[in-house]
Amino acid sequence: MSNRRPHKLFPWSKRGLGLQVKRSSHSEMAHEVLFEDDFTHLKDRPLFLGVVVPRSRFVVTMILIFVIITILLGRAMTMQILESTTYQARAEGNRLRTKIIPARRGIIRDDDGRILAENIPSFDLRVIPWLLPKDPNTRDDLLAHVGRQVGMSLEEIHTVIASEKDPSQSLTLMRDVPYARAIAVQILLGSDPAIHITIGSKREYPYSKNIESLSHVLGYVGAISPRELAAHPQYRQVDLIGKVGIEASYESLLHGIPGEQQTEVNAQNSVTTIVSRRVPIDGTDINLSLDVDIQRAAERALHDELKLKHLTRGAVIVMDPRDGSLLAVVSLPAYNDNIFSGTVSSTQYRALINNPDHPLLPRAWAGVYPSGSTVKPTIATAALAEGIITPKTTVDSVGGIKVGGRFFPDWKAGGHGITNVRKAIALSVNTFFYYIGGGYKSFIGLGVDRLTKWMRKFGLGSKTGIDVPGESAGFVPSKEWKEKTKGEHWYTGDTYNLSIGQGDLLVTPLQVALWTAEIANGGFVIKPHFVESLGQKANLLVATSTRGTQPIAPAPDIATVRAGMRDTVTYGSGRRLSNLPFTVAGKTGTAQWRKGRPNHSWFTAFAPYNNPEIVVTVLLEEGIEGTTTAVPVARKILEAWYAKKMKKRSSSHRRSKTSLFQYQSLPQQR
Repeated sequence: MSNRRPHKLFPWSKRGLGLQVKRSSHSEMAHEVLFEDDFTHLKDRPLFLGVVVPRSRFVVTMILIFVIITILLGRAMTMQILESTTYQARAEGNRLRTKIIPARRGIIRDDDGRILAENIPSFDLRVIPWLLPKDPNTRDDLLAHVGRQVGMSLEEIHTVIASEKDPSQSLTLMRDVPYARAIAVQILLGSDPAIHITIGSKREYPYSKNIESLSHVLGYVGAISPRELAAHPQYRQVDLIGKVGIEASYESLLHGIPGEQQTEVNAQNSVTTIVSRRVPIDGTDINLSLDVDIQRAAERALHDELKLKHLTRGAVIVMDPRDGSLLAVVSLPAYNDNIFSGTVSSTQYRALINNPDHPLLPRAWAGVYPSGSTVKPTIATAALAEGIITPKTTVDSVGGIKVGGRFFPDWKAGGHGITNVRKAIALSVNTFFYYIGGGYKSFIGLGVDRLTKWMRKFGLGSKTGIDVPGESAGFVPSKEWKEKTKGEHWYTGDTYNLSIGQGDLLVTPLQVALWTAEIANGGFVIKPHFVESLGQKANLLVATSTRGTQPIAPAPDIATVRAGMRDTVTYGSGRRLSNLPFTVAGKTGTAQWRKGRPNHSWFTAFAPYNNPEIVVTVLLEEGIEGTTTAVPVARKILEAWYAKKMKKRSSSHRRSKTSLFQYQSLPQQR
């Protein structure tokens, strides 16, 4: 057998006692052959299926798997433990809907209880962004279709949606949608929860339609801007906010506190259950000292005089000198604040903005003008109080004074002759005020420092504190200001100009009315205000008065100046008022303001003389002369006031006012 040729498949080898098959050369057969002398368990031998994985790659793979599993477990822990509240809220958000219930905005009434600002229903188009279709094209198609129905572009809609960071909040796309368009949108959308028409409210000002000057006082509300929203985090994008006037300054009271209703919805976003409801708290009603009848009479009187003289701009203040309450405030031209209620017409708004007469400007407290001779009573008071003059001091008015190469004229050629302080006020004698203001030759005047000090005592150069926004402070010049601003020295001629209300002195009509009231009431400081009380039944007094307890100047000095203002009416520049059925005191004024332009005309008055109850201040821009244009306006207003007073004499409608007052201020929005 050993001589035979080796078998190709089973080569034999001789080792030991027998023959063996060489398994190493044919391992593919080894698993089928059992060799009892060399038995090996299968588990003790490595088996490889396919390509062998290197050890390093295997380790890396296992590490990656471990990292991934760790990340997933960590994220799961974060979501289920650390962020469980957030995801629970999101889950609840899919089931619950929160609806804000707006509070009723407070009503504004006049002194007789007539409603000046109220709320009426309107249609609002709103959207909840997160309920819109997720596909961008489908969403834009829907929004564009709705926009065409109400007149909004897709870009405008996207801008509104982008203004709110929380997509679950309801946003107002358009306010005060016309009825026909609202119905068309409702039919188009059906029960689509993402875009819907809701019943909202808008502000209406019933009397402003015919008495437009009320708009400056009341103001208006509008959609809250991003800047305002940032300043008032408790507000939402759908809220309205006061922009100007009483609506703005008392926003915190008028706005109220919105309520909230939470409902449960099904998969079709249909309400199934009301989960909770918090009732809104209505805004506080506000009662003004303003009297619609006097406001109407004042506006009509000013409008008629402006039209007669082919003028367009002017202002009127009607104030109670006992406590600073404002009975009427007129600025012309004006506007109808109802146009800002709901959606504002761009055409109307552009017309207001581009109007050269600036109808949006409340001239009564925001316009600044040279005071002209209306300031002379304050200067006379200063000279008396400082001992510069006595009631018997006289100056010979010969038509003006000459200092160096400059001549400072009186308004009357040849002058007024021997003049004391009462006559100087009554006839507005410039020469007398040149003397007591800047001095002349051996006569020592107040000088600029004392002059400006007393002007500031009467409120010039500072805001009065009226309870509406936008008040101007006016301006009182000084030596330091002129040197710093103009690079020029202060001359005696500057003091002369200041002494007759000219030069760089600027005042508001409200400031003129205020110092008139303070002289009328005996020299006591007051603070002008519109708001008298709060609540529908006026059960909370806000301002019983703003009157101070210490007079600005000694009583005899104030009495002398008051007598001079009375002389203005009995024989001076205000003689047109001398035949009224009650006594009036006043002061005219003519103010130069620009070369080549007509002068402004002023008149300020109080009545009755012995027990003042009313102050009337009138300004006509470029009215030329106070006696001929401003006095007739004041007369008509005083007549209207007196007629109403007689009508109400037997009633106790208006609360009595005493000589001692206290003031309680309110928090104001701006």
